[in-house]
Amino acid sequence: MLINEVCKECGLTKKAIEYYEKRGLIQFEYESNGYRRFTYNDLVRLKEIAMLRKLSISIADIKMIIKSEDKHKALAEYKMKKEIQMRQVRTEYECLNHLIQSGYDIEGVFTEVERKLDPNTMIKDKLLHAFPGSYGKYLYIHFGKFLDEKIDSPEKEIAYCRIIEFLDKIDTTVFSQELEQYLSEVFNVLNEIDIDRMDEATNAAINGYSDFMEKNKDSIEQYLEYRNSEEFRESSAYRIQQTLIEFQKSNGYYEVFIPNLIILSTSYRKYQEKLKMANEKFLAQYPQAKDIYK
Repeated sequence: MLINEVCKECGLTKKAIEYYEKRGLIQFEYESNGYRRFTYNDLVRLKEIAMLRKLSISIADIKMIIKSEDKHKALAEYKMKKEIQMRQVRTEYECLNHLIQSGYDIEGVFTEVERKLDPNTMIKDKLLHAFPGSYGKYLYIHFGKFLDEKIDSPEKEIAYCRIIEFLDKIDTTVFSQELEQYLSEVFNVLNEIDIDRMDEATNAAINGYSDFMEKNKDSIEQYLEYRNSEEFRESSAYRIQQTLIEFQKSNGYYEVFIPNLIILSTSYRKYQEKLKMANEKFLAQYPQAKDIYK
């Protein structure tokens, strides 16, 4: 095909085609007379580039998409980034309105704008509202302490997008009224100080495993004996535990949320590494504990 025909077919100018070639989005074969030889595959690629450009996708992102072995996945990841940008724009718009309505009260609006435009705040807020009742509050406080780092790499951007997508798709319909009531009873009695103390106890067990296990040996053995008993398996607490475990598995809690939080937060990654080591020591000491959360 002649370049004029290609331009008409793809809705591109000659300069645009030359530019995409220079940027490495497409490579042509050349005739002996120096003219480009356009193949059917070239035509398809140019249409692909033209379509992606009409979607306002940058040259760098287009290159990433078209060179990917899984274009569907690459485009889905770009879509997640776009969704985050859209949320950011909406938040900026809301903050602008607030600033205008306040009569340009910088002191009065400053803190709220800082909070709303912090992407980690969005994760914490979604944790609070994605899970029922006070269980959401517990997750908000527990994970919130790890969400204090800047999103300063493409890997963190993708991890952030995946966490937001996960939280947006949480399906709490599997939570029965009995489970919601149980979670409320457990977590409603806890305030932020109590949850912090629980986390401190966990950290103490992780960082000083031997001392913690020695001090709490009798309580731990009694607890494990009960957890492996028929009495526990016939209790409502066991049924609720199984529902919660199934909920976490089916919603991608361990496959999506935790791995991406490890990417997003260095402090959480270090916490998980210590937790894994402590858990391995615990199971080596108490092999009967391996099935209590299955």
